Amino acid sequence: MNKNSGWKDESYKPQFPIYQQIKFTLDPATNMVRYKLVYQRAKVMDKILLMPMKQNFLEDMALWCYDSDTHEAVIVFSGDHENFRMLDPMWIVNMSAADINKLYRHDIFYEDKDAHQALRFQRVACFCYYRGIHAGSSWSEQH
Repeated sequence: MNKNSGWKDESYKPQFPIYQQIKFTLDPATNMVRYKLVYQRAKVMDKILLMPMKQNFLEDMALWCYDSDTHEAVIVFSGDHENFRMLDPMWIVNMSAADINKLYRHDIFYEDKDAHQALRFQRVACFCYYRGIHAGSSWSEQH
């Protein structure tokens, strides 16, 4: 089987280096031509895929915390509302300006062992608040 064949999705095929001869160089010990490994440029995503979010739904928010068992940020509501769970901090970018303001005003609760992960959610909320990034904003107008 060829190293380049057998991959169903070509975009997720691993990179294999190409041996390229280094011009005018010989290994002094073996008197053989030297080669270097050349990798192709990596393929990256141009746009972040964001989950469609509910808008203006945090008016009854009591607090938000980091759940270390599921690795999610949990928004707890006062009243009969079901808790809302966010798996990825980048989902905050797709919230409304009022919702981001609410998250910015409330600190996230977390255990000491989860500080690094929990503060990622808090940092994204602060970044969006200060930069004016929300579901209705235009990225081309941001500076």
